[in-house]
Amino acid sequence: MDLELAGKSVVITGGARGIGFACAEGFAREGARIAILDVSADDLAEAEAKLRDMGADVITREIDVANSQAVDTAHASVIEAFGGIDIGFNNAGIGSKFKPIEDTTDEDWDRVVDINLKGIFLCVRAQVRHMKPRGRGVIVCTASNVAFSGAPGATPYVAAKHGIIGIVRTVALELAQTGVRINAVAPGAIQTRIGGKTGLGTFEDPFPDALIRQGLPIGRWGQPHEIADAVLWLASPRSNLALGEALVMDGGFLAQ
Repeated sequence: MDLELAGKSVVITGGARGIGFACAEGFAREGARIAILDVSADDLAEAEAKLRDMGADVITREIDVANSQAVDTAHASVIEAFGGIDIGFNNAGIGSKFKPIEDTTDEDWDRVVDINLKGIFLCVRAQVRHMKPRGRGVIVCTASNVAFSGAPGATPYVAAKHGIIGIVRTVALELAQTGVRINAVAPGAIQTRIGGKTGLGTFEDPFPDALIRQGLPIGRWGQPHEIADAVLWLASPRSNLALGEALVMDGGFLAQ
């Protein structure tokens, strides 16, 4: 199936590793031009080298997605370099140690919500400001299956992911007749630095018996490239009727 992504300019936040980098590889294989925005200079350099080895047209920018000025400046830079932005994939996010709410500090809350929710808001805003006057563009945001469930010990993270769905649905209605689409992808447990064995699973868990800690019904964790397949579809004209949707990719967890 031709996804019609060749030559498209794509901005990916949190794109230097994990799901973001898997998506960057996928867009590169489709012939898109890629701008990776990430907080880690080392990860950016490594990602850029790998994509250039694939023959991709790629640029990188080191930013904090919770910083409004940095987000706007980075998007302006990409627009200047590529002549515009066709696709925004807002994926940057962090996890945190599992804690019951009574032990969750203001700092715990602010750090997670600033990056995982405010960062989405800032990037969506920057992309809509560019795409809406052009009358075209696609935005995809990374949420989570916990946007539709609880996850004991992760109040800030779960609240932020619920909030992302609210942003996506609201902005979708605002954009419905503009030619710009926005949707979300909602992964379950994915083997990444945040979600996998080297991520949250290394922390002491006060709720080890919670259903969400018991794995996916398919009997394995998901892989980043499996989420990339969903993101590329949402970013392509093949999904033109999808608006304000959240495509859940969680191996059956929410079916329980």
